[in-house]
Amino acid sequence: MKTLSRLAAAGLACLALGACTPQAWIQEVFGPDAGAATSVAECESSLNPAAVSPGGGNYGLFQINSVHRDTFTAVTGQSWDQIFSAEWNTKFAKYLYDRQGWQPWSCKP
Repeated sequence: MKTLSRLAAAGLACLALGACTPQAWIQEVFGPDAGAATSVAECESSLNPAAVSPGGGNYGLFQINSVHRDTFTAVTGQSWDQIFSAEWNTKFAKYLYDRQGWQPWSCKP
């Protein structure tokens, strides 16, 4: 619950600044780890929130795998189609990172 509260605060900060680009979401959500997270997102999707892997199965800015569909919904409270939102993809990527480091991603910082 603490993580979700922190993520909600990050979203409000981004909206208040009016600069909710993928890079802004990464900065707001990942904070001191934003440089590494940006590097991963650049490698995974070229910072494209609408990216889909060539074989399908990996989606959005951080190329979240479809095996996380149910967890994404449970953690974010959003439907799976929000995986293409830079905001929700980044927030879920942070959730994964907090639990597993950079292990879930092919690209490493």
